[in-house]
Amino acid sequence: MIAKIRYWLRMLTATIYSITIFCYGLLLCLIRPFHPNSMHKICRIISWRSQEILGIAIEHRGMEHLQTENSAVIMSNHQNNFDVVLGASCYPPRTILIAKRSLFWVPFFGQFFWLSGNIFINRKNKVSAKASMEKVTEKVHKQKVKIWILPEGTRSKGRGLLPFKKGGFITAINCQIPIIPVVWSSYKGKIDFSKPFSGKVIISALKPISTRGLSLNDLGPLMDKVHLAMKNELAHIDGELQGKSTL
Repeated sequence: MIAKIRYWLRMLTATIYSITIFCYGLLLCLIRPFHPNSMHKICRIISWRSQEILGIAIEHRGMEHLQTENSAVIMSNHQNNFDVVLGASCYPPRTILIAKRSLFWVPFFGQFFWLSGNIFINRKNKVSAKASMEKVTEKVHKQKVKIWILPEGTRSKGRGLLPFKKGGFITAINCQIPIIPVVWSSYKGKIDFSKPFSGKVIISALKPISTRGLSLNDLGPLMDKVHLAMKNELAHIDGELQGKSTL
């Protein structure tokens, strides 16, 4: 009974906290719509108390790779909605997100997401998706922003690292900017919000992978390289949390 009460109190507190933050985010974006630093500002507020509310510990590694002032494509694994908390804890300045269009209709969050200058993409419509990625390329050139992409395109829900979509890699090659892989450890079945201490997650930012000099002919090998690097890192940090490092 106590565990259930603890769980629902955490969920209620987290929901109220999130709605309050995104309402504030909407007001901020109405004052300065489509500003590339709005997401960074809100992410800092999200991460300010979220670990305490949820009873989790987050260990960050390689965060210096995300602090570059140059443009880059950041790619992270996508497990579930809890990714929002993890991404917020390490979200760098002047970074915009690419996400599926259906998120626009999520109350508070979707509208804030759009007004923050992030870009929605309709993967079911190839013409629309291509136009969205061209808009991303334009933003990189004009605003010198970083792009955060979830290359799996859907939530893995504990199934490991899924195959990648091409869009983010094409953008990186077209813009000749590096890819920075970000991997958070698996948490399905390992984070229990009903316990006093819910669990620990490791977030590891890997060294940038250059695309300089590459063309679209190199798309396949580049995707394989990034996928392998992220898959190996995921296995390593998962093994470490289980007390048996894979190295």
